[in-house]
Amino acid sequence: MSTPLFAAEPLAGLTLAAAQAAWLVSEVRIGRRNRMPAPDRIGRGSGLVVGIGLVAVYVGGPMLSLTVTAATITTGAVICFVAGLAIAAAGQALRLRAVRELGASFTFELQTVAGQRVIDTGPYARVRHPSYTGALICALGFTVAYTNWLAPLTVLVLAAAYMVRIPAEERMLVAALGDPYRRYIDRTWRLVPHVL
Repeated sequence: MSTPLFAAEPLAGLTLAAAQAAWLVSEVRIGRRNRMPAPDRIGRGSGLVVGIGLVAVYVGGPMLSLTVTAATITTGAVICFVAGLAIAAAGQALRLRAVRELGASFTFELQTVAGQRVIDTGPYARVRHPSYTGALICALGFTVAYTNWLAPLTVLVLAAAYMVRIPAEERMLVAALGDPYRRYIDRTWRLVPHVL
């Protein structure tokens, strides 16, 4: 039986650990930078669901890779590992770009602030939730780097979590921003242009 590259090769294991630590630090920085007190926060349930999706990818993916070794990628494992980390970096770069574009309006909690307006520039020009798109691309990249054919399936749990969160978020934004956000919905895609 084979083991995934991150378990078989110490350098790969350290590289994966460093990449995931960098991802975690960037997420913590996003959360701390844009934390706002709001007694009327909504969508806590969707936040929990997204948390479960993240655990599925970042804990479940490696565990699956270590336990279902029959699905370990052996041919081209190094290429998969490197490509996966590159995909993860690209996804996180998109997420960080989206966060920067929203500025103070971006929070982990579903909430709006007084005077908030519709942002339709940068990555928001064609996609309403590019930070989620970036998070999914990043997650997919890490699961490819796990070098197990089954690991990318864990991203489906995160995708399902966003399918719970997005409608709740959009209802909140329509209620808070009104017709400008409705018009924005009409001319944009949720996650991927011309697909979804």
